[in-house]
Amino acid sequence: MQIENHFEIPLPPATAWPILMDVPQTAACFPGASMIEQVGADQYKGRVTVKLGPLAMVFSGNLRIGNRDDAAHSATVKANWSETRGRGNANTVTHFTLRAQGESTCVTMQSDLQLAGQVAQYGRGAGMISEISTQLISTFAENLRASIQAAGAGGAAPPGIQAASEISGLTLIAKALGNRLKR
Repeated sequence: MQIENHFEIPLPPATAWPILMDVPQTAACFPGASMIEQVGADQYKGRVTVKLGPLAMVFSGNLRIGNRDDAAHSATVKANWSETRGRGNANTVTHFTLRAQGESTCVTMQSDLQLAGQVAQYGRGAGMISEISTQLISTFAENLRASIQAAGAGGAAPPGIQAASEISGLTLIAKALGNRLKR
């Protein structure tokens, strides 16, 4: 399934690029995600926790940055995630590019997402997965901008950024449905 997202960062591309390539910093901004360890140059192990009502799913995975072009501010991120109780997996290949947009940077992401097992059943319908993806990227972008602003002010990341220890699937689904109904 192909998904495209974009968001804005209040910095020029040359300044935004090293921040986005700092996986430990950016992982802390993604809802439910945590980086476990760096296993090589541009290779990481991580975990994502998703909660759907009383059901919690924990995904362990590997992430690799490839096709990295520092001059063009583009890269490809390949990630393989397996649900720790064997309920399925998710594989993504995301190509992202940065481009100047006035004083800011527009980040464009094009992802190919493959779901298998029970995980695929929970996310039936390409439209719903796309809406949920939009919600996740929106939250990530808000957290990243807050982190950048806090760093610019000489402070640490705001406490709310790392507080989300899991993704609330029901909240994401409710927002996605609300957005679909508005259209």
